[in-house]
Amino acid sequence: MQISSKLFNQQQLKQFSSTTEELQDLQNKIATGENILRASDDPVGSVELSGLNVVKKQIEQYERNVNSANDRLSLLDKNLENLSNVFIRVQELIIQASSDVLGASDREAIAIEVDQMKEEILSIANAQDSNGSFLFSGYKTNTIPFEKDLAGKINYKGDRGIASLSISESRVMETTLDGGTLFQAVKGPSGDNVSIFQILEDISYSIRTATGGVDSVKSTGVAELTFENKNPGTWTFDLTGNLGTATITAEITGEDPAEFVRQINLGNTGVVATIMDDGKTIKLTDSVNGPMEIKNLSVYGIDTAQKDPSSFFNVQPTDGIGNNIGGVQKLYDNDQLPSKQLDNVASTQVHIANNRGEIGARTNSLDRQVELLANRRLGVEKDVSDLKDADLAALVTNLQSMLTSMQASQQSFVKISQLNLFDYLR
Repeated sequence: MQISSKLFNQQQLKQFSSTTEELQDLQNKIATGENILRASDDPVGSVELSGLNVVKKQIEQYERNVNSANDRLSLLDKNLENLSNVFIRVQELIIQASSDVLGASDREAIAIEVDQMKEEILSIANAQDSNGSFLFSGYKTNTIPFEKDLAGKINYKGDRGIASLSISESRVMETTLDGGTLFQAVKGPSGDNVSIFQILEDISYSIRTATGGVDSVKSTGVAELTFENKNPGTWTFDLTGNLGTATITAEITGEDPAEFVRQINLGNTGVVATIMDDGKTIKLTDSVNGPMEIKNLSVYGIDTAQKDPSSFFNVQPTDGIGNNIGGVQKLYDNDQLPSKQLDNVASTQVHIANNRGEIGARTNSLDRQVELLANRRLGVEKDVSDLKDADLAALVTNLQSMLTSMQASQQSFVKISQLNLFDYLR
């Protein structure tokens, strides 16, 4: 009987211990509100829960990447907005500089402001984010993208890489722009790629040379014409006389004026050209001693403004009796004129707008991705909740039931354990 009592006691104590552990588990689940505290609680559910938590962390990382991409694109757009505003002001200055009433000092002041805007654009091109990374240097984010050489030319030091961030399992979003293309590949009116910095230099040159040159020369009866030719090739200009206007085209390879004379005389404008005794000067004479005009000069090889014009006409207007009217006037290629630079400014503004449009499209796509990721995260969180969250009402009911049962078992154990042999015999 002693053996039976001992075995009974051991079995009861073991049962009490097991029940106590179950009670502790129930209490922990009630306290934490979680149904799975360890893998043994639900092996299958634990594996599924682990997988869902991995997916949730991935989604949260994608959301952080989307926020980072948005911040980056917003900074890019702000810099492009500043760039666009600079060229709006440049356009205003060109129109102002094209006025005939401005003197040399006025145009010089305008040119100086354009020079300062070149420095402002250089600052934009070398912009950095909050981490100190350069925005327009490609993958070389620690390398300043644009630097001046000893000659003052601005060169690109970055690469053509475009950084990106993963915003889903199968999609990445570009978060930068190619600085080389943005600042050095503006498609001009002629179709060639031109640097923004070169465009500003051309504008500055054209404003400064406008003080020493004109785009049209008028005379009455007689004019004397010489030329500088550092761009061998085709020269064209419009010549107006008493019989009308003709576009004169001449292939000029050196300093010989003969081809100009021949083409002018073929023009049937009423203006006769002859070579004067020095062999270099062309004399233009209107057949009825009437007004004449030369304009719209275009010289081969000049498609941008030159700091020091290399090919041009020197024209001395005279009156009908051979008296000089004013001084000698330089007739420049059209590309040398400030007004001509408006086409380049317009091309630049389109170029900037296209890049801002690209950034806007990416931003809109990110906004949609934010919503998609939020919906995915909510779905995963619900699945996690369904697996992990405890039914508190059921747990409390189960706890109360187990406590009642355990108390009854304990009372029975106490009574039984107090019985001896004589109690059994009675």
